[in-house]
Amino acid sequence: MLLAAACQTLPPPGDSAVLAEPARAEVNVPSGAPRYAVDPHGSEIRLLVYRGGPLARFGHNHVIVGRVQGEIRAGDAAAASGFRLEIPVESFAVDPPAARAEEGDDFAAQVSEAARRDTLENLLGRDVLDAAKHPLIRIESIALAGPDWNPTITARVTLRGVMRDLRFAAAVLRQDDMLAAVASFRINQSEFGIEPFSALNGGLLVRDPLDIRIRLVARRER
Repeated sequence: MLLAAACQTLPPPGDSAVLAEPARAEVNVPSGAPRYAVDPHGSEIRLLVYRGGPLARFGHNHVIVGRVQGEIRAGDAAAASGFRLEIPVESFAVDPPAARAEEGDDFAAQVSEAARRDTLENLLGRDVLDAAKHPLIRIESIALAGPDWNPTITARVTLRGVMRDLRFAAAVLRQDDMLAAVASFRINQSEFGIEPFSALNGGLLVRDPLDIRIRLVARRER
């Protein structure tokens, strides 16, 4: 189902999906629509992190993978649907070999266990996700528009206590009691108050933009 959903048209990430002005609406998850529970073992979020700076060749691009939980309310049309998702930041893993292999040449270099450990420590630390104070990332729907198989989504993201509204496309497939969805978009760390990591007086740094990929599998509740 994920492969079929992914075959729908999704534009590659370009500019940041964060809206310049907040959406003039509140979170909307229609309670009357059929409820699908997200399978946290079959669903994931990926953060693609890119190296930069004059000494970039001494660093690594990273694939960070986390689990997704929550609910999808799937009505008869996209406009009658919504979702509420949570990502426990403690679920994040840095550079699983299978994920790096799937992401292609930009992630082909080997990453040592020490580098993965240090990257995860930095990710969960106070300067980035601040996991001790903000254990969950939340993504909640504001509005869905367009066809139910390829909706344009406006959503509110809460990350380390900062809320921003995003707009991005998704591909959705419903079959029997199962629902699969994929989405891809870009954000900037600075849009959520995060100063990208840098070392050696800026010679080696993490680029501000992150590419985000979400894959969901959910089952309808009776």
